[in-house]
Amino acid sequence: MLSETILRAVFGNPPMMGVPRTLHAQVIWLTLLGFTAVAAWFDARERRIPNVWNLSGLVVLLGLQVWSGASISAFIAVFLTGLVMLLPTIYKVWGQGDWKMAMVYGAALGVLPTLVIWWLAMLMAKVYSTALKKDRVRQTRHVSKPGLPVAVFVLTASTFIFATLSFM
Repeated sequence: MLSETILRAVFGNPPMMGVPRTLHAQVIWLTLLGFTAVAAWFDARERRIPNVWNLSGLVVLLGLQVWSGASISAFIAVFLTGLVMLLPTIYKVWGQGDWKMAMVYGAALGVLPTLVIWWLAMLMAKVYSTALKKDRVRQTRHVSKPGLPVAVFVLTASTFIFATLSFM
């Protein structure tokens, strides 16, 4: 029982890994995309994601997992995602709000699906920042708020993954 719970926490619940056609999977994904859209708006506008928003997303998504009977694996996934994503946070790859948002993703999807989405988001951010640097050399504009809004790229990656899974 414990090993199955840990496997669900790491790999995600079976409805999250396949085509999101069950009601539970669709509600989780759409709630997560809505949460991430608002977080991306905050991140693009203020370069921060408020703690209240991350906490509310965590409570809602954990509540949905409790509703489906996957509460223990969701709590374990939050903890494991926090541990895995702590190192990039310490090295300031992203901010603490992004780290907390990753834990919300862990609660919703599990550790490995969260890592896949965040890896894809970081790849998109790297491509964007490289293109932006080349453009800045030509335009030499001053940016008032340094850094990239990571949540915008997470939203893009999440939407891409959801759309890909939906059309399979």
